[in-house]
Amino acid sequence: MKTIIDYVLLTALRDRLFPALILGMILVAGVATALSGTSLVEEREMALVISAAVMRLVVVVGLIVFVSFHVRQAFETREIDLMLSRPVSRIALVFGWWSGFALVAALLVATAMGILYLVGHPSLSGFMWWGLSFLAESLIIVALSLFSALIMQSAVVSVISGLGFYILARMVGFFLATVQARLMFKGLWVNIFAKDTVEGVAIFMPRLDFFGKTEWLLYGLKVGEWRLFALQAVIYLPLLLAAAMVDFNKKQF
Repeated sequence: MKTIIDYVLLTALRDRLFPALILGMILVAGVATALSGTSLVEEREMALVISAAVMRLVVVVGLIVFVSFHVRQAFETREIDLMLSRPVSRIALVFGWWSGFALVAALLVATAMGILYLVGHPSLSGFMWWGLSFLAESLIIVALSLFSALIMQSAVVSVISGLGFYILARMVGFFLATVQARLMFKGLWVNIFAKDTVEGVAIFMPRLDFFGKTEWLLYGLKVGEWRLFALQAVIYLPLLLAAAMVDFNKKQF
């Protein structure tokens, strides 16, 4: 398993993933700081919030692209045959892949936190919870991208699927609030149908809008708010990994 993790890290270095994303995060922080200079009040807070929101997006998109193309390339170049010819089970291979990607995600999250701290010196308690929830969100995204790359036949389709899932999981709270107001459509029955549909989808979707809230950087967490993302991480992370292992175990080579 250590060999698989080392190979994932080597691939990340070879593809220059770290320099590219770190440069992107630095540019985001610079632009956010410049934009905050136009604010009459709370310049630091504005720079902090914008930087945190966009850096999170940069890291997530980078992870989805990297995981999807790494896994699909292993299939296309037949590297997967070489890996399976060694004394390693398919379950161990999937877990090794995820562990390597998780380590990459942790390094990127730590870098984002360092840049963010230099930007605005946020509240320490809220900052640590923000970083922890961001890491949990990244690990879920890595597991999702791995599962998507294993079941899809194309890296591009895998990336699109991962991004679509992430956007939906991030906006499901907004959709719920909209349909529950029953003001979205003119027809009553259409509003009821939309409400039931969105609530049905929300049952199975992770609420990623509970992760990495930028308001924590300024005001800290409310009482018990950490449970909303911790419980989801405990549920969805093993579920996605199990789904990936089951699917990969059934594949014929």
